[in-house]
Amino acid sequence: MKSHTLWTRNYTTITVGTIISAIGGVGLNFALSVLIYNKTGSTLLSALFAGVISLPNILLPLFIGPYIDKLPRKWIIVISDFLMGLLFLSVGYITRNGYFAYIPYMILGLIISTNGVIYHIAYESLFPELIPDGMLQKGYSISSLIYPTVNTLVLPVAAVIFERYGISGIFLIEGALLLVASGFETLIKIEEKQAILAKANPQPFWTMVKEGFAYLAKEKGLIAIFAYFFFIFFTGEGLGVLLYPFFENHPALDVTMFALLISFATAGRLFGGLAHYVIKIPTHLRFRVAAIVYFSLNIISGILLFTNYYFMIALQFMMGLLSINSFNIRMSSVQSYVPSEKRGRVNGVFQIIVSLGMLSGRLLAGYLGEFFKFEYIVLALNMFGLLAFYMIIWRNRKSIALIYNRKV
Repeated sequence: MKSHTLWTRNYTTITVGTIISAIGGVGLNFALSVLIYNKTGSTLLSALFAGVISLPNILLPLFIGPYIDKLPRKWIIVISDFLMGLLFLSVGYITRNGYFAYIPYMILGLIISTNGVIYHIAYESLFPELIPDGMLQKGYSISSLIYPTVNTLVLPVAAVIFERYGISGIFLIEGALLLVASGFETLIKIEEKQAILAKANPQPFWTMVKEGFAYLAKEKGLIAIFAYFFFIFFTGEGLGVLLYPFFENHPALDVTMFALLISFATAGRLFGGLAHYVIKIPTHLRFRVAAIVYFSLNIISGILLFTNYYFMIALQFMMGLLSINSFNIRMSSVQSYVPSEKRGRVNGVFQIIVSLGMLSGRLLAGYLGEFFKFEYIVLALNMFGLLAFYMIIWRNRKSIALIYNRKV
């Protein structure tokens, strides 16, 4: 029987669990990044820490995907949150007296990152199954609101807790929240057909890997979307790396103005998520809207650092708004298009591609920033992004439209 409301038991449960998990996760990410720099006093060691803990995002998804397609995804999520909750409570106790050592924290960072890869792919593969038929756009619009909202509300509180109680307090709170989240997630009631099918027809690991790649090889539209998102994350991370140094080195700008600018991007995401919840994009226009968004993001991002501060604020709001459009259309279209039994492997490949895009953008922008003006680097990256838009999105528009112009 088709549900007439988005807020079914399953959707409400996963949303509440995600919010609880996100509250602790945002605080922990903030506290770890500050702690590593404060304790080492080295940008090199901080960058090395960030680089090492990002490795699982590139190396693991290919190997994780087949298991996520053959095992119950609900229990992967539940067990992941439960075990990390226990780990964080233990680490919180161990660090109660201010213990810090660089290598143990890097190992902890790798464990967190590895778990994050498993959780993320399992979550993305399960989430569409928990949204009632015909409500994917609404479902993803609410999902897109969670992290911007939590970031805005939790970061100031996390900063106070970190200042008063140190990293130990953050670990203890995150551990408790993850245990609560895992409890909520056990309430999800779903028959995971892909797991039942995999149990009835077991396949060797490498057969499943080859099957995933064989499926992708036949999907011209998916390949084009995945390839283009390499460049979206490439240009986005390039701007992200240079934005703060641009403010730091500008005679008329300061850190407070930088923080305000970021908050307007968050406001844009919130507004865009709410708009997607209320306004349903007509099926036949979904690709056209996505194409306009992709093109516009390159233009806005490219000129951002050439404008005055007040115009920057308006452009950042627009970028936040457009980014949520991009997220919602891609997620609701691709996740409904890919068969459930292959979703883990396909999402794993996408994770590798965007992780490589992010890493490449950070490294290239950071290197070029030593020699050239930041605004010209960002402009050049986005000109490259426009070329990718034409070569990948526009030239493959018919194949991509078959995926995007779906009733969701």
